[in-house]
Amino acid sequence: MKVVDDLYWYPWTSMSENNCNTIFIDGEVRTLIDPGHTHLFPRLSREAASDGVSLTDIDLIIATHGHPDHIEACANFRDQNTRIAMHETEEAFISQIGPAFYSAMGMVMPEFRVDFHLQEGDLLLGSKRFQIIHTPGHSPGAICIYWPEAKVLITGDVVFREGVGRTDFPGCSGAALKESILRLVELEVDYLLPGHGDMVRGKNEVRHNFALIQSMYFPLM
Repeated sequence: MKVVDDLYWYPWTSMSENNCNTIFIDGEVRTLIDPGHTHLFPRLSREAASDGVSLTDIDLIIATHGHPDHIEACANFRDQNTRIAMHETEEAFISQIGPAFYSAMGMVMPEFRVDFHLQEGDLLLGSKRFQIIHTPGHSPGAICIYWPEAKVLITGDVVFREGVGRTDFPGCSGAALKESILRLVELEVDYLLPGHGDMVRGKNEVRHNFALIQSMYFPLM
């Protein structure tokens, strides 16, 4: 589904299996954000193909964080020239707890590499300028990605429609998540694209969503 020029949104809607939403950014640097689970990647490829998007020649994969439902399908690209990026803190964390975390979910951690680290600040993808925001809480090295020109905010598992990321996994922190969300509230956003659930569309709807989250969840953090 095309959201704005060069940005496509592929929500995961199945109620029988868990997987994340995926975002594709077209242009000089063809970028895939959170490719999801390996065994569900063919479905994503078919959905993208219906938009005329091929996922066979991706230049860059960005992981908002390192949980299996967001990064497992990175293994599909390990023998290609595709580069993989995440925050340095997240790579260190996943390297430490990854095998046990996957095992607890009945999975085996695939071979995984990170080609470069994302840092707080600007990220230039060809002619497009994005902002990387370090937003720990759901995971220590979680990031959000803001595209000021299009007023798009990609939140991973930090903020959802009427919800926030869980804080009962290893490395989680409710207090850190609250501080991260407070940083996002200040942004001018017309499209909030979360890692799970529905998109929040429209400036007023985004503001209402943040206000609802603050009233519902902040007293608990």
